[in-house]
Amino acid sequence: MRLLLVICLVLFGSALYANVQIYLYSSVNKGEEKLKVKDIARVDGYGEERGLFEEIEIDDVILADTYIDRRELSLLLRKKTNGNFVIYGSSVKVYESALRQEGASIKNGDRVKVLVKRKNITIELTGVAKKDAMNGEYVIIRCGKKELSGIVNNKTVMCEL
Repeated sequence: MRLLLVICLVLFGSALYANVQIYLYSSVNKGEEKLKVKDIARVDGYGEERGLFEEIEIDDVILADTYIDRRELSLLLRKKTNGNFVIYGSSVKVYESALRQEGASIKNGDRVKVLVKRKNITIELTGVAKKDAMNGEYVIIRCGKKELSGIVNNKTVMCEL
């Protein structure tokens, strides 16, 4: 019996005590309205508790650095709910909507700043856009002999490896 209990704990881990599971998206585009948890993550759970988590608004203070990480979201959810939850993923990159920043697009042949990110390391490069793109859209850029694709954000292209 003990062996069965240990196996269940190992296999199901945190899912045994969590009523709500939150799966963070890698990036989102922010529109005119305030972001809610349902905008930055897929929320799984049962009944009213799931709906309660989905409708929690993200404070502007958290959005100041354009990233919402797991720790910031966890602190916010603990302040606003008493429910048990598990957050999957490390962070969400929040891009400003292209509609809010007209003229912030890049054109084919423009020189752009490229930020290449992998885990906790970010490298800044210069590249050339291979097509026209607005904020929040994917674009292919050429950096030397390599081609990378990333998301446009204010004349900067964010690439994640």
